[in-house]
Amino acid sequence: MKYSKELVQAIKDRILINAPSHPNDLVRYSIENLSISRNTALKYISELIEEKKLLRSDAGRYTSYSLPVETADFTFRMSKKLSEENIAEKILSFIGNIQPSAAQIFDYAFMEITNNAIEHSGAKKIHVQAQKSIGKIRITIQDDGIGIFKKIKDSLGLQNEKQAVIELSKGKFTSSPENHSGEGIFFSSKLCDKFFILSDGLIFSPQQIDTQTAGGEELGKGTKVTFEINLDTKKVAKEIFDEYAGFDYDKPKFKTVVQLRFMQQEGLTLTSRSQARRLLTRMEKFTTVVLDFQEVNFIGQAFADEIFRVYAKKHPAIKFQSTNESPQVRAMIAHVEAQ
Repeated sequence: MKYSKELVQAIKDRILINAPSHPNDLVRYSIENLSISRNTALKYISELIEEKKLLRSDAGRYTSYSLPVETADFTFRMSKKLSEENIAEKILSFIGNIQPSAAQIFDYAFMEITNNAIEHSGAKKIHVQAQKSIGKIRITIQDDGIGIFKKIKDSLGLQNEKQAVIELSKGKFTSSPENHSGEGIFFSSKLCDKFFILSDGLIFSPQQIDTQTAGGEELGKGTKVTFEINLDTKKVAKEIFDEYAGFDYDKPKFKTVVQLRFMQQEGLTLTSRSQARRLLTRMEKFTTVVLDFQEVNFIGQAFADEIFRVYAKKHPAIKFQSTNESPQVRAMIAHVEAQ
């Protein structure tokens, strides 16, 4: 079968889009999902390699494919004249024009993260790495300051930096409430397709990313924030803002999603009332609280009772929801709510 030029280009585009998620089985994926023969898949992949749009690596018996990545590095020394706009101008000159939805997400996330580094980190310098490939951009902002989790720990008087991770995940935390709402990191993590923060050997991410994948072995002092945006993203900033912080006339709402797996970084199962009370710190700032139990297979009666009965009855204006519960977790929540 002979394909039109338009169809050939569309198939090649799909191959490129799916190369990052199928590095070791790109040929098989293309055959099964693009309705083309093995010979056709190999032909188009070879042409993409010749066009320098796709890279092939042969390690031993295995072949893998990846997209070529352009990288630019910038270092900025802290001064009174340095602003997030100064930094963004240089990054945008490298990235170039991107579609409006992706550009809006980039603007928001980049400005929020660089502003945090400038105003709150106590750093002497900020390093920014920008990477662009077919289909996505990846930005890493690293400072040599105090470290975000230590900053939160000190501000809230927490016992350790591990407790700071859960506080960061809630949103609406700022060490400078007169100047900031504390929503920047929260919304950035929802808007970007990948988002993670690394500091003090700990990681915060809505996605499941381990420290090695995040490049933790390279991090010394300070904070490293990385985010990725798919250039064909279907996310719309206004819809994300409306979901988590929409307004009903003069009644603002703010929804948070708290991933309880961060609490297990302390190496403990979630069983006690004191753990629950620590989780519930600052919850009065929200109108809807979604507790995500992914990777949490067990909770104790006291932990569940403190949240879903004691605290919920004292704060009827706050709506509690849960998601990704194991059968045991679901049964324990139902048990205490029935009391």
